[in-house]
Amino acid sequence: MMSGGAGLGPKDKLAARLLAMGADFQLIVLAGRNEALLAALGKLASDHPGRLFPHGFTREVERLMACSDLVITKPGGLTTSECLAMKQPMLLNSPIPGQEERNADFLLEQGVALKAVDDDALVYRVRALLDEPERLEAMRRRIAPLGRPLAARFVLDRVLGTDAAS
Repeated sequence: MMSGGAGLGPKDKLAARLLAMGADFQLIVLAGRNEALLAALGKLASDHPGRLFPHGFTREVERLMACSDLVITKPGGLTTSECLAMKQPMLLNSPIPGQEERNADFLLEQGVALKAVDDDALVYRVRALLDEPERLEAMRRRIAPLGRPLAARFVLDRVLGTDAAS
């Protein structure tokens, strides 16, 4: 679970709701530089040993994504690109009007994300994916043609006028 400062809302409260489902999953929550949130998540993690893993600011998001089955996030440009490159299905919440809404529309149309309009819908969607793992796998399969793991290199080659294949 990750988002910027204007993101999913109180992530500690949302994490508590998800953990209260009693389902068999682990939850990684990124708090960024929000020390109060990290402390609240740390306390919650002590109540759920081995299930909740809070992290502060990290430069290793790709490692955390690599061990995940689903990313709960806002559909920001960088996060969306990282998820596509890592072949991670997304559960989207709270898109900011404008580009994030358009990102969400694209991801939903492609079948690689689900959208939750509030916390209740988010908990419902997580439960549905846990109950239907084949649905999550189908989302993952649809990501492969969309991800552009070497997009930055392609853009740089195009800008510099070099051959993208080299």
